[in-house]
Amino acid sequence: MSKSFFSRRRTLPVMASLLLLSWVASAQNYPSKAIRMVVPWPPGTPADVTGRIVAEKMSASLGQAIVVDNKPGAAGTIGMADALRQPADGYTLYLLSSASLVAPLLFPAQSIPFNQLESVGHMAWSYNVLVAPVTSTLKGPADIVQTAKAKPGSLSFASGGNGTPAHLAGELFKQQTNTVTTHVPYNQFGLAIGDLIADRTHFMFLTASAALPQINGGKLKAMAVTGAKRLPALKDVPTMSEQGFGDFVLRSFDGMMVKTGTPKEVVERLNSELNKALNMPDVRDRLANLALEPEPMSSAQFGLVIASETDKWQKIGRAAQIRAD
Repeated sequence: MSKSFFSRRRTLPVMASLLLLSWVASAQNYPSKAIRMVVPWPPGTPADVTGRIVAEKMSASLGQAIVVDNKPGAAGTIGMADALRQPADGYTLYLLSSASLVAPLLFPAQSIPFNQLESVGHMAWSYNVLVAPVTSTLKGPADIVQTAKAKPGSLSFASGGNGTPAHLAGELFKQQTNTVTTHVPYNQFGLAIGDLIADRTHFMFLTASAALPQINGGKLKAMAVTGAKRLPALKDVPTMSEQGFGDFVLRSFDGMMVKTGTPKEVVERLNSELNKALNMPDVRDRLANLALEPEPMSSAQFGLVIASETDKWQKIGRAAQIRAD
């Protein structure tokens, strides 16, 4: 064998060791520059608001800015693809929401690379409120069932698009009550709310944070919440369970992810700073005022939540045979 062959054999382990040392040093100095948080939903949506509240506190603690970058579209997969094109170094965060869990059902011919994401930590739970126009004669979920059974297909429910929490909540309601109602998807969340207020659709399982201003402003009436207990921000509104729909409990999550392969020390640092932010009294108050429920978790715990919630949401979606708009 040639001398150059042995030389190469000696050089390769040295190069690998140098790369490892560089990688460790980089993780120890993290963060040394601004961090980007990819939010795959439009500005002002519940996930975006939650992300910005948390990012503000984490930026101060980490000593580096966390810049929120909205990349909406395709059930969160456009933002996901953008995040996965970046290095696995912790300088690109991805905000994962429950609505993205059904992306494989919406786009069955497309490979959705969830396995290339690693959980950092959970941010907050959100719930939906069953709302109707203030002029509606519907008083609660029992009225919807009674009307839908008397006149199948006569009632419609709005959502911000196929596969969104509002859509899947409506589909779960249909499945559990064996009723026929018409889903009306909108490509803009605000249009869905506007048409509901105008009585062009009949009801909606609207995200609580978006429902609050409309309820408090007298434009929509709240009939039920989808949580296991009443929401502090809507303490007078009963749960679905309290009204005889015992199995109807549905909640959505928002959490932080990074690209698989990100150094363990970086993931642990991000998880620690995220949980520190979520435990701050002013953060908890701000989220509670939006009917959001913060729950700090370890990265491993959040991974288990993602797995269980994926099973739940995809089961509803498969039964409804959901597809993209």
